Amino acid sequence: MNNTVLFGNGINRVSHNPVSWEDLLDTIKGSNVFDNGNLPNTMVYERIFMQQHVAIESQKADELKIKNQIAEAMHSQGSNEVFELLASLDVEHYLTTNYDYAFEKTLSSSPERLSTEEVYSTRRKRKYSTSSGNKYLWNIHGEIEHPKSIMLGLDHYCGSVSKIDSYVKGTYKHTVESKIVDVASMQEKLKSQSYCLTSWIDLFFSSNVHIVGLSLDYSETDLWWVLNKRARFAADGFVSNKIYFYTNQMDEEKMGLLKSFNVEVVITDVINNDYIGMYKSSISKIQSKPKRESAA
Repeated sequence: MNNTVLFGNGINRVSHNPVSWEDLLDTIKGSNVFDNGNLPNTMVYERIFMQQHVAIESQKADELKIKNQIAEAMHSQGSNEVFELLASLDVEHYLTTNYDYAFEKTLSSSPERLSTEEVYSTRRKRKYSTSSGNKYLWNIHGEIEHPKSIMLGLDHYCGSVSKIDSYVKGTYKHTVESKIVDVASMQEKLKSQSYCLTSWIDLFFSSNVHIVGLSLDYSETDLWWVLNKRARFAADGFVSNKIYFYTNQMDEEKMGLLKSFNVEVVITDVINNDYIGMYKSSISKIQSKPKRESAA
């Protein structure tokens, strides 16, 4: 069984002069400054949008203006040695919740864009031809090249979960060269062990997934939904892959929840505030795990 890597903004944060989400959100607030408190970014974004939305004007235009600001700021996000190490892995498929292309900058290859989606990112991926073979990057929360696709607000997240639910049930349809294409349900795919890889969702069931540099905030309902659905299938004996979550610390409640979702938590200590070292250690653990290892 092949390995897949899902990485998040934590790896961006160890770059030189990383784009700060806190600063970015404060910038797009404009004159409506407020304290985020314990609000997740999803709700901070919704408050920003609702305070800036002018009812007599287009809601979509108002939201696109905010997303264009985010995309413009994220263009400056640089790469780093952790991305280089990830790119060197014997991995074909990479998933990211990041909107930028910091990972792409390590590949020295122009992407082939393989998605026609405008708003959602069920099938959004980019293909790279490298010296070690093809690699695919799935921007599962959207990308800065298509600001409409940037997923941050509650409305967008809920719409995405609806798409994911449809894909898992086998009712999802999309168009390829003017022809409507259906997908089999996930239960059918699990029974036949045949996956079309039309979506990144398939990879959560068909490969061993290694999650690194991602906080997995509870507001990321799309990922929690997929993990929960996979756990339910696992309880019925359909699932044979493994999912690993690499982190330096985690509260007992979250760890217990992930374990109940059939996710293995791998703790790697941060020594002397060396987060790059922590990520390197986590990636070495990915390399050491055999591809054919399956769930118990």
